[in-house]
Amino acid sequence: MKISYNWLKDYLEFDETPDQLNDILTMLGLEVGTVETVGGIPGDLEGVVVGEVVSAEPHPNADRLRVCQVNIGDAEPLSIVCGAPNVAAGQKVPVATVGTTLYPFGKGEDEGFKIKKGKIRGEVSLGMICAEDELGLGAGHDGIMVLDEDLVPGTPFRQTVELQEDHVFEIDLTPNRVDAASHFGTARDLGAYLRKAAKLPEGLLDPAKLTEKNPIPVTIEDPERCQRYVSIYIAGVKVVESPDWLKQRLQAIGLRPINNVVDITNYVLHELGQPLHAFDADKIGGKEVRVRTMSEETPFVTLDEAERKLRPGLDLMICDAEKPMCIAGTMGGIDSGVTFETQNIFLESAYFEAGTVRKTAKYHAINSDSSFRFERGVDPNMTLTAALRAAYLIVELAGGTASRPEDQQLKEFPPFKVDLSVSKTERLIGKAIGRDTIIEILKALEIEVEEDGDTLHLLVPPYRVDVQRDVDVIEDILRVYNYNNVELPGTFGGSLVMEPYKNKHELQERYANYLSGSGFYEILNNSLVSVELGDESAVPIVNPLSEELGIMRQSMLPGALETVRHNQNRQEEDLALYEFGKTYSMDDKGYNEHFWLALTVTGARHPQHWQQNLGKASLQTLTREVERLQEWIGIQGELSEVDDANFDYGMKMTWDGKEILRYGLVNADWAEKYSLRNEVFFMLIDWPLLTEAYYSDFPRYQPIPLYPAIRRDISMVIDREVSFAEIQAQVLKANPKLIRSIDLRDIYMGENIPDGKKSYLISIELRDDSKTLADKAADKMVQRAYQFLEKELSAEIRK
Repeated sequence: MKISYNWLKDYLEFDETPDQLNDILTMLGLEVGTVETVGGIPGDLEGVVVGEVVSAEPHPNADRLRVCQVNIGDAEPLSIVCGAPNVAAGQKVPVATVGTTLYPFGKGEDEGFKIKKGKIRGEVSLGMICAEDELGLGAGHDGIMVLDEDLVPGTPFRQTVELQEDHVFEIDLTPNRVDAASHFGTARDLGAYLRKAAKLPEGLLDPAKLTEKNPIPVTIEDPERCQRYVSIYIAGVKVVESPDWLKQRLQAIGLRPINNVVDITNYVLHELGQPLHAFDADKIGGKEVRVRTMSEETPFVTLDEAERKLRPGLDLMICDAEKPMCIAGTMGGIDSGVTFETQNIFLESAYFEAGTVRKTAKYHAINSDSSFRFERGVDPNMTLTAALRAAYLIVELAGGTASRPEDQQLKEFPPFKVDLSVSKTERLIGKAIGRDTIIEILKALEIEVEEDGDTLHLLVPPYRVDVQRDVDVIEDILRVYNYNNVELPGTFGGSLVMEPYKNKHELQERYANYLSGSGFYEILNNSLVSVELGDESAVPIVNPLSEELGIMRQSMLPGALETVRHNQNRQEEDLALYEFGKTYSMDDKGYNEHFWLALTVTGARHPQHWQQNLGKASLQTLTREVERLQEWIGIQGELSEVDDANFDYGMKMTWDGKEILRYGLVNADWAEKYSLRNEVFFMLIDWPLLTEAYYSDFPRYQPIPLYPAIRRDISMVIDREVSFAEIQAQVLKANPKLIRSIDLRDIYMGENIPDGKKSYLISIELRDDSKTLADKAADKMVQRAYQFLEKELSAEIRK
């Protein structure tokens, strides 16, 4: 949700700077993600002047271009080649003269471009007639800007526009704070902190002065789902482009202006938090409105041009006498909206039951500004106010005559009754803030208070749908009091508890610290992933926020690759990452979840340094981590190749006949899907099994060898079908008494390796516990290993 700093000041007087407001809003629970500076005059628009198009002739060498003669107040008009479809003689337009630097909309300060004298398809062009986005004033690029015809050619363009610098807060609104999902709501919450009262906008129609009757009656056939419905008929409007102030307000918070009527409904939505819908009254069949569900499955095309099948008896609709026009609280129909031909408007402001809107929006995969608010619970007492506010603005900006509002309220919306203990409040806050302070904050939050000893009887306004228990009120008191005002005590008390010996959490923490100390960074990915990543055993989300978050993850790999891509796109390509997390699935027996540790390495293995070879992450990088894992935890597993569709090649380790981990090179399909530029190696560790292995085979004392070991490497090219276990068996035959370990160092399949073959590098540790092993004896053993590998496995030894 985006909130404008300047817009907030319409409802609350404050002197706090944007930076100070950032801190206050975050403290109030309205966490600010980013603060963006918008508006102002980009580059002061120096060199842009008002011009008059004297003529606009077709370009002799290009069908879509025109050669224009433009008067900018000089002795001679400028010749400018223009490709805009709407350029025509007689227009007053903004002209960027030669030497002017423009900063297009959405570009940074370093992305401006300078207007130069040039030729376009053989015709001289001495400037540019500008569109809105080229001047940095908005996103519009449908054509050039056409200015007021009374402007004088040569007038500096910056004198003709009123642009004010603004600061826009991107607020990460939590689901329980729909009361703050508007500028007035945010101002009201900010006012509680500053102990100042927020005020509603002054521009409202006075119902007592409205005499016309609404000619379109409304029948509510489902009063449980539509509990209040306000309608106003406005006749004789003129739908045109919105004035600059309105467009700038909407553009500041990321909305695209459409026309004055639609823009007003969007404006009031973001001003007061009440969704509205304006219908073209002349398109309402039978001149009546019915709020009901459909009796049979009905196709309905919404404003996004998608056809949806309405569910009988479930989807609440706004209908006329002939057809459905709008999905209540969610999205309008493609033919129900206001266009530039509209002359009469039927304005709707309603209160729909939250669960109905939520279920409909989720079922039809609609996520609109309207449904976002309705499904969380809007203020039922704002319905009439918002209708009168929108009608006032429509009459002001589009003309017309408004009828009396028809307000059908089928249910009372009393405040929530809550009893609050002062002593409990101070105990949970952790500080005695005082009874008077508590009452002061409650009143600042528009909560009525009746004192009764230690108990306060409260009436919480219905717009605070999340405050219905005493602990909810205490949370509100604390956030307004300010968490930072609750001091930490000088000492802490506690009791010692003996933990059981087998503590899996301690083991996880110790190993996480070990990885972090080894240069790995911990990551935490979302457990919700896209539906396209799932199969028939996926666990679906009943109320997904979107298709991108539609199921519980079944694998740790996609999240790891997404993290790699995110960093790669920000020029961070040398990564070593780890993540502890769960995967989820379902079968005939129910739901399943499993806990994993995932390691991901890619890019260079070492930071750039003139004394060190950077190296590249390889299978050996993770093999080394496997060896360290075995040493650190004290388990010995069997290493062998693994056949995994996610890997081009890889290995696995088993313990007690169970697979404890697997790792390998992420295959080309995943690399292409996530646009990975470097090879990515991924390891998945079964953490519960590793924990079991750790505590069942706890490290025991072994004496330090008296005699040194000798290590020999063997590099070979071998058939892809040959497994690591087969290689181990042949090498072991050379001398099982001296061989202490056979470790895989690297696998490679690619350039310079024949098809059907793979390159293998193994490392053999040799030691004689009775005497020092001579190099000659070690070499003799390696030669025997060569013979077995060549004879039994047809290996080509690289000597």
